[in-house]
Amino acid sequence: MKHVIRGMVATMLFMSPVSVWAAEEHEHDHAHGKGVQEVAIKGELVDSLCYVAMASKGTGHKQCAIDCAKAGIPISILEDGTGKLYTVLPKEDKTGYPASVINKMGETVTLKGDLYENGGQRYVTVESVE
Repeated sequence: MKHVIRGMVATMLFMSPVSVWAAEEHEHDHAHGKGVQEVAIKGELVDSLCYVAMASKGTGHKQCAIDCAKAGIPISILEDGTGKLYTVLPKEDKTGYPASVINKMGETVTLKGDLYENGGQRYVTVESVE
């Protein structure tokens, strides 16, 4: 009888962390979309590699930024006044950046979309860019 009880206790102790972990994972899967905030950010569209590595931006860097964006380098928007950098994400999975965004690299625009923050990073999806 002792062995049966020990086995049951051991099983319960083993299963508790697994159950908690599974519950957290399940909760996380459904957290997508919670707290999403629609925003309009005014700033310059920059290619993240050249901006972060070399502080390259502006109209003199426009063609390089367009080429980098077409090559798959992530696009960011550098917010006017705050200097905050937001990684720009396509609106839908498995799509690239729209031409309306790529063609305005190096320009000051107002980008409207959904704001996400994760791990201290800021991201914004593209709904429209003007």
